[in-house]
Amino acid sequence: MNPFEHKPARRTWIREILIGAAAAIVADLLSALVEVVTQLLA
Repeated sequence: MNPFEHKPARRTWIREILIGAAAAIVADLLSALVEVVTQLLA
């Protein structure tokens, strides 16, 4: 039996954490960009 066949089910949480971190980083960048634009327009 290949021991690597049982890994993907356990490793889904790593993908969820990476997706969550990427989404948080994108949200922070968008909020910072909006702040910069509003300061430039004000």
